[in-house]
Amino acid sequence: MEAAAAMTNNNNSNNNNATKLLTLSTGLPKLDENVTCVGFPQGGTQISVTRGVVSRIDVDSQYVLRIQIDAAINPGNSGGPVFDEKGQVVGIASSHLRGAGNIGYIIPSKIVSNFLQMCQDNDEVKVEDRFSGLGALVVQEESIEESKHVPGIPNLGILGSQTLESKALRHNLGLDELDILGGVRIVGCLSNSSDSSDTDDRLEGDDVLLSINGIPIGMDATIQLSETRPDERINFRSLVTCQRVGSKVTLDVLRRKERKELSVSLNMSRFLVPQYDDFDAIPLYLVVGGCVFTPLSLPLVSEKKSNKSTSFSRYYRDQRLGNEQMIVLSKVLNDEVNVGYHGWKNLVLKSVNGYEPKNIQELVDVIVRKMEGEMMNFRCTVVGEQDADYVICMSEQEVIHSENRVLQRHMIASWCSMEAISKELRDEIEKNEPSETKRRNAYHTMKGMRHVLERA
Repeated sequence: MEAAAAMTNNNNSNNNNATKLLTLSTGLPKLDENVTCVGFPQGGTQISVTRGVVSRIDVDSQYVLRIQIDAAINPGNSGGPVFDEKGQVVGIASSHLRGAGNIGYIIPSKIVSNFLQMCQDNDEVKVEDRFSGLGALVVQEESIEESKHVPGIPNLGILGSQTLESKALRHNLGLDELDILGGVRIVGCLSNSSDSSDTDDRLEGDDVLLSINGIPIGMDATIQLSETRPDERINFRSLVTCQRVGSKVTLDVLRRKERKELSVSLNMSRFLVPQYDDFDAIPLYLVVGGCVFTPLSLPLVSEKKSNKSTSFSRYYRDQRLGNEQMIVLSKVLNDEVNVGYHGWKNLVLKSVNGYEPKNIQELVDVIVRKMEGEMMNFRCTVVGEQDADYVICMSEQEVIHSENRVLQRHMIASWCSMEAISKELRDEIEKNEPSETKRRNAYHTMKGMRHVLERA
């Protein structure tokens, strides 16, 4: 994103860096229009410039608008600006199609503009929503110690849509009676999110969506790309994914053969299993007794490439209703403290000493503040066998004594990631330990955090 906002040029007269602000284009480039891609791809250390033309404008698998160009886009180009013939930024280099020649994709400037505006307005998502939607932007400002996560791509909250080329289906839905030529049938809707009001308008299964913000939808689920380009058509959901999270759209709907106008607030997807990670992200994790717990995500499944991982696929499209995460035992780091559990992995955590943490922050809170008794009992289950418990039982004192040994042996800097510690827990530790140096050291181990909390 920084590359889209500014470029740094060398000033030979004073050897200082001057920043040139760039202008984002307000429209979409035309087909066959010349574009220039700038970045630092692999193969060298200097800035690279490649040229090509706009080949296609369509949507990706998540119905997000994208522009296809034939200028070379290689690893390292991502995030670099793409200019039109006027020198305006028409998009940000995103990806290329593997195995194909000169097929690259850029994110249009109108979507980039939405993200920058949300960043400027200080829109931010909660920790459990980070990477659980589509396209969330991570911003690091010099004046802020922690990065800020801006909301991602919005959606209509539908499970899918059905085209209406069938005359019989159109007659059955009542479209012929009203002489309506376009529209798509909504096949189903996502469960209501936790921040939705009961009074909010929303689509329902079997609705026929006729238009969005006055733009008619064809029976093939497409709309005009723009008023000046009527011959170019694109999937209707691009009207939604080009909006900001939280904005409202007006929908013309046929519901049970009656025409209705709905005002729907657009929200981001909140997948139970996050769809992606940040670039070079520090994962949310927790290591206790050599057992590594982490929220399940698609990148984690892809990284493991295990036969058992595919059993999680039933959860991939599920939406969260609150702040829950699916916590899994990712692996066991072999040590004397966890003999009998070596090789265990891909198990879903159910409870810890009777507590059922809903997310990684609650799990950290339980372990440092609520553990009682001599033993730590982690009850886990295999996907598809929810009634079968697999128990990891370890002595609490042995876990504490082995902590530094396990972390050092496996070269792990801290027993948990900082974002796995809730703000409330960090505030309490800061209150009990005024020294910043001692406080940072305490965060590195479970024993250290417990020691600070016991002072209260």
